[in-house]
Amino acid sequence: MTPRRFTNLAIRRRFGMIGFWFALTACFAPLAVRLPGALGDHGVETNGQYAEVRELLAKELRMPEEPVLVLFHNPDGLPASSFRQYISDAMNRLSRIGGTAVAASPLVRPDMLHGEYAYAALAVLPGSQDDKRLALERIRGAIEDGGGIQASLTGKPVVQQDVNRLSRADLQAAETIGLPVAFALLAVALGGLLPAVIPIAAGGMTVILSMGALYLIGTYGGVSLSVFVYNVVPMVGMAVCIDFALLMVGRFREERRSRGADEALRITMTTSGRAVSVSAACVALALIGTLYIRMPIFNTVTLATLVVLAVSMLINLSFVPALLYALRGRLAPGPRAERAGKPWRAFADTVLRRPVASAALAAGVLLVCMAPIRGLEVGVPGPQSLPPNQESRAAAESVALHFQPPSTSRVWIAVMEAPGSRQAAESLRLDLLQDPSVLRAETVESLAGEKGHRWISVWLRGEESSREAIDWVSERERQYAGLEVQIGGEPKYHQEVRDEVFGRMKHVLLFVVVSNLLVLAAAFRSVIIPVKAIAMNLASIAASFGLLTWLFQEGRFGLEATEIAIMIPVFIFGLTFGISMDYGIFLLSRIYESYGETRDNELAIREGMASSGKIITSAAAIMIAVTAPFALAGVSGVKQLGIGIAAALFLDATIVRMVLVPALMKCFGKWNWWLPFARS
Repeated sequence: MTPRRFTNLAIRRRFGMIGFWFALTACFAPLAVRLPGALGDHGVETNGQYAEVRELLAKELRMPEEPVLVLFHNPDGLPASSFRQYISDAMNRLSRIGGTAVAASPLVRPDMLHGEYAYAALAVLPGSQDDKRLALERIRGAIEDGGGIQASLTGKPVVQQDVNRLSRADLQAAETIGLPVAFALLAVALGGLLPAVIPIAAGGMTVILSMGALYLIGTYGGVSLSVFVYNVVPMVGMAVCIDFALLMVGRFREERRSRGADEALRITMTTSGRAVSVSAACVALALIGTLYIRMPIFNTVTLATLVVLAVSMLINLSFVPALLYALRGRLAPGPRAERAGKPWRAFADTVLRRPVASAALAAGVLLVCMAPIRGLEVGVPGPQSLPPNQESRAAAESVALHFQPPSTSRVWIAVMEAPGSRQAAESLRLDLLQDPSVLRAETVESLAGEKGHRWISVWLRGEESSREAIDWVSERERQYAGLEVQIGGEPKYHQEVRDEVFGRMKHVLLFVVVSNLLVLAAAFRSVIIPVKAIAMNLASIAASFGLLTWLFQEGRFGLEATEIAIMIPVFIFGLTFGISMDYGIFLLSRIYESYGETRDNELAIREGMASSGKIITSAAAIMIAVTAPFALAGVSGVKQLGIGIAAALFLDATIVRMVLVPALMKCFGKWNWWLPFARS
């Protein structure tokens, strides 16, 4: 539907349009509240050998795919007989819990009992997320009242449940801080409380409608949504929709200074409405590019963000203009363009007088921020993504400390059962023992008999996420490529995740850059401007990666020193590339309008900055207000995402859009508007 048709609907059917969106939001609100129940785990999964071997281990060695570990601790030094008796009683209670099965007990396996510590492994049977949650609650109930003996839970299902719970708490805390700050910034930017209510209402409706739609997709569409969806949807929904609405409201009030409501709304829709459509297209293309990475976390978060984006665009092209027209008599016109843009015109004059020096200074700041990126280390999030005092993390660290040699990891090798496979497996084991990276290699008998595999358990030097262990697995995979051999274990999992992300990232970059270049070239009738805009986006994102590395890997400002979660750079790239493009499009749209009227490059830059500078900085400040509170999150991945997006947007809206872009446009002069094959 064209902006003209949206304008006509907003004018003629304004009350029906407003009523429709409010009614739809009311219908979707109960569904939005139920979204957490439709979420799965983090979704960092691959479909390679790791998953196949994990299934074989569960079938042939009775090793559950994702066991729940029960850690027993005897801190008071009670007699060993009392400790074993408590474990026996606990195991009897655990064995009677429906939906679970005891996979390994320290009373049967001596290697699971060491001094004052012991642990058991439980298998949670397949089922819905609610089934797993109830099973974990029953397990907790069965290990309470230890009589001086402590029992705690860990394992991937427990860690994931804690991540889900903390993510919900993080979201509530971020909203408590971010929304009031965003509203205050809107009131200042728009000069009143009533204009500020419109973007907040639009953002809230976007989040509710998107979460309700995603609940239906997750529940009835057969899509297992990543738990990250719960944090990304409100973060992106409020930020993007508020930015779009701020642009619409600001332009309408500006036009109302000299025009009637009908004409002001038409101009708003053909200018700001067009900018919103172009921005939404760029954001969508940046997100679609991440689909090249074939992992549920990226696929479902991209799906969720595209839903948010579509709802946001529809609301801003229908609900917001209808509300603007309905409130036209109560919305005071904006300040005169000359007065509102005076500070930004003065700033533009300073940049344009010394374009080379301004560009050099801005580039220097970005390069300083980028410098730490050389030491960027990423990894798959595990228990360490939780706060140190979290039970599941502390229990996981205790299990690793007392039952696993330090700085080691375990790999499983499955040899296909065939004539001569016993000798082949033994020959392979002896060969592995000659490898200096191998600490121990043992054969393990399959419970499936002749229908199973020959198994070799290999202990390697280096932790499961270490470069040493990952490189070893990669080399052995290439070495065994022509044999009936499969490799599994946690190092293999980390290797597959890294290969999938980094191996396909070039496809993401190529698609995003080329598609955005085409959209911007068509929108602004230029090649140079889109190339610069994309280069500037990449620069601000790289600078935010450098800041993340400096903050988290060095443990600055009280942050725990940790590696960056492997999905965070991809999320920041996909989300920030599109979102920060909004500011570029807001600025370029006003410059393009002015250039079309004056054909004067420098005047167009000055007028574009004067008319859009306040909106861009206000939009960035609001976006930061919505995302930055996630820096207080308990889950490290959520914390990194919030800080990374806030840093990228701050750099983009200040150093890049307000200094580097106008300085470079002045340097390029008329070449900014060069388009091959354009008619003269």
